[in-house]
Amino acid sequence: MPLKRDKGRLNATIGKNIRIERVARNISMAELSERLGVSTSHLGLMERGERGIVSANLWALSKIFDVPIDHFFIPSNIGKEAYDEEYNPPANANRKKIQSLLACAEDSSLEFIANTITGVIKLTQAPKK
Repeated sequence: MPLKRDKGRLNATIGKNIRIERVARNISMAELSERLGVSTSHLGLMERGERGIVSANLWALSKIFDVPIDHFFIPSNIGKEAYDEEYNPPANANRKKIQSLLACAEDSSLEFIANTITGVIKLTQAPKK
């Protein structure tokens, strides 16, 4: 019985991360389901964790969202309320996502992450020649 419960949690984690990535990118369920070659109802079941996902679709999602496959297996601390609006996520949704990811990082990684983010911000704010 514990394996069934673990499988359910895994499906829920993967599904939640799919939805977070889809909504953050303003991709509709219809568009993503078409790109994956599944029905919108099937995608909905996956996002709710009620249906598992085959490895080929997981690989395709990693390419669509430009994230590593293991990204979908990391439990997210972002609350559902931040993504309730299907096509209009709150302005601070990305801030909450970053805060959630940082909360999961080990202390030894935080300085590296901070330096990386600072570097990216400097690059994007540099005057164009």
